[in-house]
Amino acid sequence: MLFNLSPPAPARLTSITTLDGSDLEYVDIYKYLGVWLDCKLSFQTHIKHLQSKIKSRVGFLFRNKATTKLTLVKLTILAILDFGDVIYKSMPGKAPPYLSSLVTMATPTRSKRSSRCISLIIPKANTSFGRLSFQFSAACDWNELQKSLKLETFISLTNFKHLVSEQLTDRCSCT
Repeated sequence: MLFNLSPPAPARLTSITTLDGSDLEYVDIYKYLGVWLDCKLSFQTHIKHLQSKIKSRVGFLFRNKATTKLTLVKLTILAILDFGDVIYKSMPGKAPPYLSSLVTMATPTRSKRSSRCISLIIPKANTSFGRLSFQFSAACDWNELQKSLKLETFISLTNFKHLVSEQLTDRCSCT
C-alpha cells in the first residue's frame, strides 16, 4: 500500500514492485488495525466512520421505551456501584489489607458540620497518571459522593448499595 501524497491526478506514478514481485497499489484511504488512514494522514475519514457507527448505536437507545432506557442506565451504573463497594469496604477494614492500606480516613482539625461526615484524605498527585490511581480516585470519588449521602457512621453494605443506587437513579431522567 502506498499513499498518493498529491491530489488525485489522471496519471499515476510508476508502480513500485516488492521483493516478491507484486506491485503496490495506490489508494486514497486504507483501514489498518481498525484505524482509517487517508492520503493526507488526517483523521477525518476515521472520525466519519466512527460517527456513523456510533450514530446507529445511539439511535438504538433513543428508539426504546423509557423503562428499557432506565434498565440500560442501571446496568451501566453497576460498575460504579462495585467500585464504590470496594472503597466502602476498605474504610472499616473489611477489604483485603492491600486495599485498606491505600485509603486513609480524614480526621478534622476543626469542628464543622461537614466534618461529621466520613471522608478520606486525598493524596497529592503530581501527574495525570497519578490522578488515575486507585488511591487518588477512590478518595476523590468517595468525598464527592459524601456531599450528597452525608454518612456519619458506617452502615451495612446492602444499605450503602441501596443509597448509592437511589442517588444515581434519581438523577436519571429517561423520558
